[in-house]
Amino acid sequence: MPDRVVHSGPLEAWANRFVEAMGTPADIAAEVARHLVGSNLAGHDSHGVMRLARYKAEAVAGQLRPHARPELFRENGVCAIVDAGHGFGHFATMTAMNWCLERAPARGIAAAAVRHSNHIGRLGEYVERAASRRMVGLVTVGIAGPGAGLTAPFGGRTRFLGTNPWAIGVPARGRAPFVMDFATTTVAEGKVKVSRARGAQLSPGVILDPAGEPATDPEQLYAGGTLTLLGGRLAGHKGYGLSMAAALVGALAMVGDDDPTSAGNSFGDATGWIAGVFTIAIDPEWFGGRDAYEALVRPVLASAGAAEPAPDAERVLVPGEPEAISRQRRVGEGITIAEATWTELEDASTSLGVPMPDSRPSE
Repeated sequence: MPDRVVHSGPLEAWANRFVEAMGTPADIAAEVARHLVGSNLAGHDSHGVMRLARYKAEAVAGQLRPHARPELFRENGVCAIVDAGHGFGHFATMTAMNWCLERAPARGIAAAAVRHSNHIGRLGEYVERAASRRMVGLVTVGIAGPGAGLTAPFGGRTRFLGTNPWAIGVPARGRAPFVMDFATTTVAEGKVKVSRARGAQLSPGVILDPAGEPATDPEQLYAGGTLTLLGGRLAGHKGYGLSMAAALVGALAMVGDDDPTSAGNSFGDATGWIAGVFTIAIDPEWFGGRDAYEALVRPVLASAGAAEPAPDAERVLVPGEPEAISRQRRVGEGITIAEATWTELEDASTSLGVPMPDSRPSE
Protein backbone atom coordinates (compact mmCIF):
# COMPACT_ATOMS: atom_id res chain seq x y z
CA MET A 1 0.00 0.00 0.00
CA PRO A 2 1.40 3.47 -0.85
CA ASP A 3 1.41 6.42 1.54
CA ARG A 4 -2.07 7.86 2.08
CA VAL A 5 -3.28 11.45 1.68
CA VAL A 6 -6.15 12.66 3.87
CA HIS A 7 -7.76 16.09 4.15
CA SER A 8 -7.71 17.68 7.58
CA GLY A 9 -11.51 17.76 8.10
CA PRO A 10 -12.12 14.01 7.72
CA LEU A 11 -8.87 13.26 9.56
CA GLU A 12 -9.90 15.35 12.57
CA ALA A 13 -13.40 13.81 12.62
CA TRP A 14 -11.85 10.34 12.58
CA ALA A 15 -9.33 11.21 15.31
CA ASN A 16 -12.17 12.57 17.43
CA ARG A 17 -14.13 9.30 17.09
CA PHE A 18 -10.97 7.29 17.81
CA VAL A 19 -10.27 9.13 21.07
CA GLU A 20 -13.91 9.02 22.14
CA ALA A 21 -13.95 5.25 21.50
CA MET A 22 -11.15 4.97 24.08
CA GLY A 23 -13.64 6.19 26.71
CA THR A 24 -12.72 9.88 26.59
CA PRO A 25 -15.29 12.63 27.31
CA ALA A 26 -16.42 14.40 24.14
CA ASP A 27 -14.86 17.80 24.89
CA ILE A 28 -11.49 16.28 25.74
CA ALA A 29 -11.55 14.05 22.65
CA ALA A 30 -12.32 17.07 20.46
CA GLU A 31 -9.36 19.00 21.86
CA VAL A 32 -6.96 16.07 21.43
CA ALA A 33 -8.09 15.54 17.83
CA ARG A 34 -7.83 19.26 17.05
CA HIS A 35 -4.33 19.39 18.55
CA LEU A 36 -3.02 16.32 16.71
CA VAL A 37 -4.35 17.31 13.28
CA GLY A 38 -3.17 20.86 13.91
CA SER A 39 0.34 19.46 14.36
CA ASN A 40 0.06 17.65 11.03
CA LEU A 41 -1.14 20.83 9.35
CA ALA A 42 1.76 22.76 10.88
CA GLY A 43 4.19 20.28 9.31
CA HIS A 44 5.07 18.48 12.53
CA ASP A 45 3.90 14.95 11.71
CA SER A 46 5.98 13.66 14.62
CA HIS A 47 3.33 15.13 16.95
CA GLY A 48 0.30 14.43 14.78
CA VAL A 49 -2.17 11.58 14.44
CA MET A 50 0.64 9.00 14.32
CA ARG A 51 0.58 9.28 18.14
CA LEU A 52 -2.90 7.76 18.45
CA ALA A 53 -1.77 4.13 18.21
CA ARG A 54 0.66 4.75 21.04
CA TYR A 55 -2.00 6.48 23.15
CA LYS A 56 -4.26 3.47 22.74
CA ALA A 57 -1.46 1.11 23.81
CA GLU A 58 -0.76 3.29 26.85
CA ALA A 59 -4.45 3.20 27.80
CA VAL A 60 -4.51 -0.60 27.54
CA ALA A 61 -1.41 -0.75 29.75
CA GLY A 62 -3.03 1.54 32.33
CA GLN A 63 -0.49 4.31 31.78
CA LEU A 64 -3.02 6.70 30.24
CA ARG A 65 -6.47 7.22 31.76
CA PRO A 66 -8.61 8.41 28.85
CA HIS A 67 -11.59 9.26 31.05
CA ALA A 68 -9.60 11.53 33.41
CA ARG A 69 -10.56 15.19 33.60
CA PRO A 70 -7.97 17.71 34.86
CA GLU A 71 -8.68 19.49 38.11
CA LEU A 72 -7.47 22.79 39.50
CA PHE A 73 -5.53 21.56 42.53
CA ARG A 74 -4.45 24.92 43.95
CA GLU A 75 -4.54 28.57 42.85
CA ASN A 76 -4.12 32.08 44.21
CA GLY A 77 -5.15 34.16 41.21
CA VAL A 78 -1.61 34.39 39.81
CA CYS A 79 -0.22 30.87 40.21
CA ALA A 80 -1.94 27.50 39.90
CA ILE A 81 -1.36 23.76 39.86
CA VAL A 82 -3.46 21.65 37.50
CA ASP A 83 -3.69 17.91 38.18
CA ALA A 84 -4.10 16.02 34.91
CA GLY A 85 -5.05 12.78 36.69
CA HIS A 86 -2.81 10.82 34.27
CA GLY A 87 -5.16 11.75 31.44
CA PHE A 88 -4.54 13.39 28.09
CA GLY A 89 -1.87 16.04 28.50
CA HIS A 90 -3.12 18.12 25.56
CA PHE A 91 -6.35 19.01 27.33
CA ALA A 92 -4.71 19.46 30.75
CA THR A 93 -1.98 21.75 29.41
CA MET A 94 -4.45 23.83 27.38
CA THR A 95 -6.55 24.09 30.56
CA ALA A 96 -3.48 25.46 32.34
CA MET A 97 -2.66 27.91 29.54
CA ASN A 98 -6.25 29.12 29.33
CA TRP A 99 -6.22 29.68 33.10
CA CYS A 100 -3.07 31.77 32.72
CA LEU A 101 -4.55 33.79 29.86
CA GLU A 102 -7.65 34.57 31.91
CA ARG A 103 -5.60 35.72 34.95
CA ALA A 104 -2.65 37.50 33.35
CA PRO A 105 -4.50 40.75 32.49
CA ALA A 106 -5.11 41.46 36.19
CA ARG A 107 -1.47 41.32 37.29
CA GLY A 108 0.49 41.24 34.04
CA ILE A 109 1.57 37.62 34.41
CA ALA A 110 0.20 34.25 35.48
CA ALA A 111 1.77 30.80 35.72
CA ALA A 112 0.43 27.27 36.08
CA ALA A 113 2.19 23.94 36.57
CA VAL A 114 0.68 20.62 35.44
CA ARG A 115 1.26 17.41 37.36
CA HIS A 116 0.39 13.78 36.56
CA SER A 117 0.31 14.45 32.83
CA ASN A 118 0.95 12.17 29.91
CA HIS A 119 2.25 13.34 26.51
CA ILE A 120 1.24 16.96 25.86
CA GLY A 121 1.85 17.07 22.11
CA ARG A 122 3.30 20.02 20.21
CA LEU A 123 4.18 22.87 22.58
CA GLY A 124 3.79 25.48 19.84
CA GLU A 125 0.04 24.92 20.02
CA TYR A 126 -0.15 26.46 23.50
CA VAL A 127 1.95 29.53 22.83
CA GLU A 128 0.07 30.13 19.58
CA ARG A 129 -3.07 30.29 21.71
CA ALA A 130 -1.41 32.95 23.87
CA ALA A 131 -0.27 34.95 20.84
CA SER A 132 -3.80 34.82 19.41
CA ARG A 133 -4.93 36.53 22.62
CA ARG A 134 -2.20 39.16 22.15
CA MET A 135 -0.13 37.84 25.03
CA VAL A 136 3.30 36.27 25.33
CA GLY A 137 3.24 32.56 26.13
CA LEU A 138 5.95 30.27 27.46
CA VAL A 139 5.66 26.50 27.96
CA THR A 140 8.16 23.86 28.92
CA VAL A 141 7.95 20.20 29.87
CA GLY A 142 10.72 17.98 31.10
CA ILE A 143 11.74 14.79 32.81
CA ALA A 144 15.07 13.81 34.36
CA GLY A 145 16.41 10.89 36.35
CA PRO A 146 18.39 7.66 35.96
CA GLY A 147 17.02 5.75 32.95
CA ALA A 148 14.49 8.45 32.05
CA GLY A 149 13.77 9.48 28.47
CA LEU A 150 15.99 8.75 25.49
CA THR A 151 18.80 11.24 26.04
CA ALA A 152 22.10 11.01 27.90
CA PRO A 153 23.50 13.99 29.82
CA PHE A 154 26.34 15.83 28.10
CA GLY A 155 29.46 13.70 28.40
CA GLY A 156 27.43 10.60 29.33
CA ARG A 157 26.10 7.59 27.42
CA THR A 158 23.15 6.34 29.48
CA ARG A 159 19.60 7.68 29.34
CA PHE A 160 18.71 10.39 31.84
CA LEU A 161 16.63 13.08 30.07
CA GLY A 162 13.61 13.45 27.82
CA THR A 163 13.54 15.68 24.75
CA ASN A 164 12.47 18.40 27.24
CA PRO A 165 11.22 21.11 24.84
CA TRP A 166 10.64 24.82 25.30
CA ALA A 167 8.21 27.05 23.41
CA ILE A 168 7.81 30.83 23.28
CA GLY A 169 5.08 32.70 21.43
CA VAL A 170 4.98 36.46 20.84
CA PRO A 171 2.08 38.35 19.22
CA ALA A 172 2.76 40.53 16.21
CA ARG A 173 -0.53 41.92 14.98
CA GLY A 174 -0.69 42.17 11.22
CA ARG A 175 1.70 39.27 10.62
CA ALA A 176 2.26 35.72 11.82
CA PRO A 177 3.28 35.58 15.49
CA PHE A 178 6.80 34.66 16.52
CA VAL A 179 6.59 31.01 17.64
CA MET A 180 9.75 29.20 18.73
CA ASP A 181 9.15 25.57 19.69
CA PHE A 182 12.21 23.37 20.03
CA ALA A 183 13.36 20.17 21.65
CA THR A 184 16.61 20.34 23.60
CA THR A 185 17.77 17.36 21.58
CA THR A 186 18.96 17.70 17.98
CA VAL A 187 15.55 16.40 16.85
CA ALA A 188 12.47 15.28 18.74
CA GLU A 189 12.03 11.53 19.17
CA GLY A 190 8.88 11.65 17.07
CA LYS A 191 10.92 12.70 14.04
CA VAL A 192 12.97 9.54 14.44
CA LYS A 193 9.68 7.62 14.43
CA VAL A 194 8.66 9.35 11.20
CA SER A 195 11.95 8.37 9.55
CA ARG A 196 11.57 4.79 10.73
CA ALA A 197 8.00 4.64 9.38
CA ARG A 198 9.24 5.88 6.00
CA GLY A 199 12.22 3.53 5.94
CA ALA A 200 14.59 6.50 5.80
CA GLN A 201 17.99 7.04 7.37
CA LEU A 202 18.62 9.90 9.76
CA SER A 203 21.03 12.76 9.21
CA PRO A 204 24.41 12.25 10.89
CA GLY A 205 24.60 13.59 14.43
CA VAL A 206 20.98 12.93 15.41
CA ILE A 207 21.36 9.72 17.43
CA LEU A 208 24.00 7.52 19.03
CA ASP A 209 23.87 3.72 19.05
CA PRO A 210 23.85 1.70 22.33
CA ALA A 211 27.66 1.86 22.42
CA GLY A 212 27.60 5.65 22.24
CA GLU A 213 28.76 5.82 18.63
CA PRO A 214 27.13 7.97 15.92
CA ALA A 215 24.39 6.18 13.95
CA THR A 216 21.93 6.99 11.16
CA ASP A 217 19.64 3.93 11.37
CA PRO A 218 16.52 4.88 13.41
CA GLU A 219 16.34 1.36 14.84
CA GLN A 220 19.54 2.02 16.79
CA LEU A 221 17.67 4.46 19.02
CA TYR A 222 15.08 1.85 19.97
CA ALA A 223 17.75 -0.78 20.46
CA GLY A 224 19.07 1.18 23.44
CA GLY A 225 20.69 4.19 21.80
CA THR A 226 20.22 7.84 22.70
CA LEU A 227 19.25 11.13 21.10
CA THR A 228 22.00 13.71 20.84
CA LEU A 229 21.68 17.01 22.67
CA LEU A 230 21.18 20.32 20.91
CA GLY A 231 24.67 21.57 20.07
CA GLY A 232 26.13 18.10 19.52
CA ARG A 233 29.61 17.16 20.66
CA LEU A 234 30.89 20.71 20.35
CA ALA A 235 28.22 22.69 22.20
CA GLY A 236 25.93 20.04 23.67
CA HIS A 237 26.40 21.54 27.12
CA LYS A 238 23.92 24.21 26.01
CA GLY A 239 21.24 21.69 25.08
CA TYR A 240 22.05 19.81 28.27
CA GLY A 241 21.54 22.91 30.41
CA LEU A 242 18.24 23.76 28.72
CA SER A 243 17.08 20.16 29.07
CA MET A 244 17.88 20.00 32.76
CA ALA A 245 16.25 23.39 33.27
CA ALA A 246 13.03 22.13 31.67
CA ALA A 247 12.89 19.23 34.13
CA LEU A 248 13.84 21.37 37.13
CA VAL A 249 11.21 24.02 36.35
CA GLY A 250 8.62 21.36 35.54
CA ALA A 251 9.31 19.75 38.91
CA LEU A 252 7.53 22.67 40.56
CA ALA A 253 4.41 20.66 39.74
CA MET A 254 5.63 17.86 42.03
CA VAL A 255 6.41 19.81 45.17
CA GLY A 256 4.44 18.43 48.09
CA ASP A 257 2.87 15.72 45.94
CA ASP A 258 2.60 12.37 47.72
CA ASP A 259 1.59 10.37 44.63
CA PRO A 260 4.41 7.86 43.96
CA THR A 261 3.75 8.10 40.22
CA SER A 262 4.04 11.87 40.20
CA ALA A 263 6.38 11.87 37.22
CA GLY A 264 3.50 10.56 35.13
CA ASN A 265 2.24 7.03 34.50
CA SER A 266 3.53 7.07 30.93
CA PHE A 267 7.07 7.33 32.26
CA GLY A 268 6.95 4.01 34.14
CA ASP A 269 8.87 3.67 37.41
CA ALA A 270 9.25 7.23 38.58
CA THR A 271 11.62 6.50 41.48
CA GLY A 272 14.25 9.23 41.61
CA TRP A 273 12.76 11.09 38.65
CA ILE A 274 11.40 14.62 38.38
CA ALA A 275 8.95 15.76 35.71
CA GLY A 276 6.25 18.27 34.97
CA VAL A 277 4.78 20.93 32.70
CA PHE A 278 5.04 24.67 33.28
CA THR A 279 3.03 27.37 31.48
CA ILE A 280 3.27 31.16 31.66
CA ALA A 281 1.23 33.96 30.10
CA ILE A 282 2.45 37.56 30.08
CA ASP A 283 0.13 40.43 29.17
CA PRO A 284 1.98 43.32 27.47
CA GLU A 285 -0.91 45.60 28.41
CA TRP A 286 0.41 45.78 31.97
CA PHE A 287 3.90 46.71 30.74
CA GLY A 288 2.73 49.66 28.69
CA GLY A 289 0.12 48.39 26.25
CA ARG A 290 -0.41 45.61 23.74
CA ASP A 291 -0.47 48.01 20.81
CA ALA A 292 2.80 49.63 21.89
CA TYR A 293 4.46 46.25 22.38
CA GLU A 294 3.36 44.93 18.99
CA ALA A 295 4.53 48.17 17.39
CA LEU A 296 8.01 47.36 18.73
CA VAL A 297 7.95 43.69 17.81
CA ARG A 298 6.43 43.82 14.33
CA PRO A 299 9.16 45.82 12.51
CA VAL A 300 11.93 43.75 14.09
CA LEU A 301 10.37 40.53 12.84
CA ALA A 302 9.84 42.11 9.43
CA SER A 303 13.48 43.21 9.31
CA ALA A 304 14.66 39.73 10.23
CA GLY A 305 12.60 38.28 7.40
CA ALA A 306 14.02 40.85 5.00
CA ALA A 307 17.64 40.05 5.85
CA GLU A 308 19.86 39.05 2.93
CA PRO A 309 19.62 35.24 2.59
CA ALA A 310 22.61 32.93 2.66
CA PRO A 311 23.67 31.39 -0.67
CA ASP A 312 21.80 28.15 0.04
CA ALA A 313 18.54 29.81 1.20
CA GLU A 314 15.73 31.46 -0.77
CA ARG A 315 14.85 33.82 2.07
CA VAL A 316 15.03 34.20 5.82
CA LEU A 317 12.06 32.76 7.71
CA VAL A 318 11.04 34.02 11.14
CA PRO A 319 10.10 31.30 13.65
CA GLY A 320 6.40 30.59 13.18
CA GLU A 321 6.44 31.21 9.42
CA PRO A 322 7.27 27.61 8.41
CA GLU A 323 4.18 26.40 10.25
CA ALA A 324 1.99 29.07 8.63
CA ILE A 325 3.29 28.11 5.18
CA SER A 326 2.72 24.41 5.89
CA ARG A 327 -0.87 25.03 7.06
CA GLN A 328 -1.72 26.94 3.92
CA ARG A 329 -0.32 24.19 1.71
CA ARG A 330 -1.69 21.20 3.60
CA VAL A 331 -5.21 22.59 3.98
CA GLY A 332 -5.42 22.48 0.20
CA GLU A 333 -3.27 19.48 -0.67
CA GLY A 334 -4.07 17.23 2.28
CA ILE A 335 -1.86 15.50 4.85
CA THR A 336 0.36 12.61 3.79
CA ILE A 337 0.64 9.68 6.20
CA ALA A 338 3.36 7.07 5.72
CA GLU A 339 2.24 3.58 4.74
CA ALA A 340 3.61 1.96 7.92
CA THR A 341 1.91 4.59 10.10
CA TRP A 342 -1.39 4.20 8.23
CA THR A 343 -1.32 0.44 8.76
CA GLU A 344 -0.60 0.86 12.47
CA LEU A 345 -3.43 3.36 12.84
CA GLU A 346 -5.78 1.16 10.85
CA ASP A 347 -5.12 -1.79 13.16
CA ALA A 348 -5.73 0.33 16.26
CA SER A 349 -8.82 1.96 14.77
CA THR A 350 -10.32 -1.39 13.74
CA SER A 351 -9.87 -2.72 17.26
CA LEU A 352 -11.96 0.22 18.52
CA GLY A 353 -14.64 -0.28 15.86
CA VAL A 354 -13.87 3.06 14.21
CA PRO A 355 -13.62 3.11 10.39
CA MET A 356 -10.66 4.92 8.86
CA PRO A 357 -11.23 8.23 7.06
CA ASP A 358 -11.46 8.49 3.29
CA SER A 359 -8.03 8.78 1.72
CA ARG A 360 -6.23 8.56 -1.59
CA PRO A 361 -2.82 7.15 -2.54
CA SER A 362 -0.01 9.67 -2.62
CA GLU A 363 1.47 10.43 -6.01
